This record gives sequence, C-alpha cells and structure tokens, in this order.
Amino acid sequence: MKKITFILTFIATVIIAVSCDKIEGPYLQYDESVETTVEFPELDKNTLYKKVLVEEFTGHRCSNCPEGHRLLASLAGNMGDTLVCVCIHAGTLARRTSAFPYDFTTTEGTELYEGFSVGATPRAVFNQSQFNGGYAVSMSNWAQAVEHFKQGTPIAAIQMINEFSGGTLTAHTKTTFLTDYDEPVKLALYVLEDSIVSPQIDGIDTTANYVHNHVMRGSLNGTYGTFISDNGTVMSDSSYTKSYQLVCAGKDWVPAHCSVVAILTNATTKEVLQVEKCPFLHE
Repeated sequence: MKKITFILTFIATVIIAVSCDKIEGPYLQYDESVETTVEFPELDKNTLYKKVLVEEFTGHRCSNCPEGHRLLASLAGNMGDTLVCVCIHAGTLARRTSAFPYDFTTTEGTELYEGFSVGATPRAVFNQSQFNGGYAVSMSNWAQAVEHFKQGTPIAAIQMINEFSGGTLTAHTKTTFLTDYDEPVKLALYVLEDSIVSPQIDGIDTTANYVHNHVMRGSLNGTYGTFISDNGTVMSDSSYTKSYQLVCAGKDWVPAHCSVVAILTNATTKEVLQVEKCPFLHE
C-alpha cells in the first residue's frame, strides 16, 4: 500500500513541560474559531485511497477485550494506514474500581457507545455504518467488516498539519472533495494516545502493566464534529479549511504518544466518508 503523501505534520517549537492545576470534570477546552495559518502541500490525487474507521469499544475489566485488541492490531498490520483504529473505553466494564483505578472513559466515547447501542464488549463499529443489520459488530465478524468497508473509491481527501506548543494543540485541516456530494457533511477530530500502561483483565489473568493503544482521549469539536462549511454543503473540486485548538495542559497525556484522527461524515446519517490520522508531533 502506498504511503499517503499528503499527510504533513508540523511542530513549531520544542515542547515545554507546563505544570498547572488539574482540569476538573471530563470536559476539554476546545476552540473551533481558530484561523488557519499554515499552507498545505499540493494534493496528489493519484495517491489517494479510501480508508476505514473502526471504533473498538472496550473496557479494562473486559476479559475478552485484549483478544480484540490483538485482532485489530493484526488487521491493521496487514492493511497499513488504510485502517484507522480508535479504542473507546465505555460501558460497565470500563468503570473504575480499586484494582482498576484509571478512568479511560470520555464524554464523547460514552455518547458513541450509547448512540450505536453497543451493549456488550468487545464490539466495534465500522465507518459508523450498519453491517449485517446492526452497528455493533461482534469480534468474529471484524475481518469481514473491514473487507466490506474498504471497497470503493474515495470521494474526499483530508490533509492535516498539527502544531503543539505550551500545552496547546492546534490542528489545521484541509478537506478536498474529489466528486460531487449532495448531502451536508461534518468533520470530527478526536485525540488518541498510545502506550498507556495500566491494568487490564486478559482472559483469566490480570496484566498489571498492560499497554493500551489508540485510546480515545476526547475531541477537538464535539462527538460528531461540526459543519465543514457554513451549512455543511460542499462542491466537487473544492477545498475547505478548518482549524481547531485544544488546551491539553493539566492532562496526563504524553504528547509524543498522541495523535489526531479527523473523521469526515455525512451530517445526517453519520456515515464515514473518509478518515485520516496525524501525530501531534513530527518524528
């Protein structure tokens, strides 16, 4: 699979460790009225392909969930950046206890869990669309769902440039439509973090130093995002730039392990049209 050439990361300054009071509550401070101050590289349409979003619902007290983590890692290993994974801790088995004190849950993740009627974990939602009559797909059908949703040609491309300085993330996006699309569209940006070490039940055992990856930490513009234009309407061969800012200070996130996932959706049905992922920092 060719590597997408239009992903560009940018860092304007060296990260400075900032110490401040912890932000109370599950809410993040974000601002979607930020000016786009960067220039995007020219888009090479010959390198584009359709990507698949998988939102994996899990919990640290879910004994079968590590099997799901390993399955998705295997699928992603075979598909490269064609498969974009978001791990969402939600439901009863994601709750904290004395043995599992870390709170992985988010307001956005809980809204997605309830909105797609996930119920038991592990289950996954692919492209926020139904598969075999429902949204929440059992682990035994994940490979088939990936094959189903990766078919077709992309209707849009997403470019991202991230700036991170002084505990504040600024995510710049440019979405270019390759064909006509008559429905209004939204763009949602989620923050993910890899390499979080925290206890996890795995089968009949508990792994104290389990490594949690692509964990959803929150969003930059709400659970289902915001219109990409004034009313969400778009035209073929047109581009739409949007920038968002998020204050990360006070969070225990490790910026070097964090990334932003941009999800382009049909504003009415929530069907994912394209997805892209970009790290906070350029390696």
